[in-house]
Amino acid sequence: MGAKIYKKDFSNLGLRMVASAILIFGIQILGQYIILAINPRWFSDMNIVLAATMIPMYALGYPLAFVILQAGAEKRTIEKHKMKTVQFIMAFLMSYALMMLGNIVGVGVTSGIGFLKGESVDNGLTDIVSNGNIWLTSIYTVLLAPIFEEYMFRKIICDRLVKYGQGMAIIMSGFMFGLFHGNFNQFFYAAAIGFFFAFIYVKTGEIKYTIGLHMMVNFIGSVVGGLLLQNVDLSGDLFRMSPSEMVILALYMLLIYGMVIAGGVLLLANLSKFKLSPGEITIRKGNKFEISIINVGMFIYCELFVLMMIGQALL
Repeated sequence: MGAKIYKKDFSNLGLRMVASAILIFGIQILGQYIILAINPRWFSDMNIVLAATMIPMYALGYPLAFVILQAGAEKRTIEKHKMKTVQFIMAFLMSYALMMLGNIVGVGVTSGIGFLKGESVDNGLTDIVSNGNIWLTSIYTVLLAPIFEEYMFRKIICDRLVKYGQGMAIIMSGFMFGLFHGNFNQFFYAAAIGFFFAFIYVKTGEIKYTIGLHMMVNFIGSVVGGLLLQNVDLSGDLFRMSPSEMVILALYMLLIYGMVIAGGVLLLANLSKFKLSPGEITIRKGNKFEISIINVGMFIYCELFVLMMIGQALL
C-alpha cells in the first residue's frame, strides 16, 4: 500500500510539472506570435523577440506554475544552516567545474549527433548570447532565471521530496532541471549543477545560496562569455587575431581553466563530506526507480522533454 501512495505522489508532481511546462512554454510561444502579428520585421530583432518571450514568462508563466506546483502539496521545512563566505566561494568553484564537465559531455553528444546527421546541432543559447544585447540578455539569464528556476527546482521540488531522503530530493531536482532545458546542449551541465545546487539547498535550507551560485555561474557564461563571443572572432585562424583579441582570449582561458582546476581539486578533496541523510519515509533501494520514475506523471514529463531534445537535435 505504501509503495502505491509514494508512486502516486511522484506521479502527481510529474503531472503538475508537465502542466507548468506547457504553461511556461505556451506563454513564450504566444509572445512570439503576438510580435509576429503586430510587425513581422520585429521577429528578426533578437532583443525584441527576447523581451516578448521572457517578460510574459517571468511575469505570468512562472508565478502561475508555482501556484500549480504548490497547490495541495505536502512539503517539509528544511532545517536552516548558514554558509561561511569561504564555503560559498568553494561551492561556486565546485559548481563551475561540474558545469564545465557537463558541458563537455553535452558538446560531445551534440557533436556526435551532428556527425551522424551531416550538419551541426543548433545551440539556441549561443545564438542569443552572440547576437543579442549582452546587458539586456543578462537581465534574463543572470537575474531572473536563477531566481525563478531555483525557486521551482530547488525550493518547491526539494521541499516536497526531502521526506523521501536528501538523496531522492537531489536526484529528482537535478534530473528534472536538466530535462526542463529541452536540448542536449544544456541537459548534461544543467543536471550536473542541478544536483549540486540541490545538495547545497537540502544542507542549508536557504534558497538564497543556490540563487547566488546560479547567478554567478550564469554571469560567467552569459556576460563574460558573451562579451568574448561578441568582441573576439573565434571562427578564424588563431594567429590572425589582433593583439588585443589574443590578450582577451588568453585572460578568459586563464580564468576558466583556473576555476575549473580549482573546482575539480575541491570536489575531489571534499568527496567524503558529501553525506546524505535519510528521510522520514524510506523507499527500498530496488524500488526507488520504479516508484519515482515509472509512474504516469513522471513518465509523461520525461517523454515530453526527451522527445523535445531529440526533435531539437534532429531538426
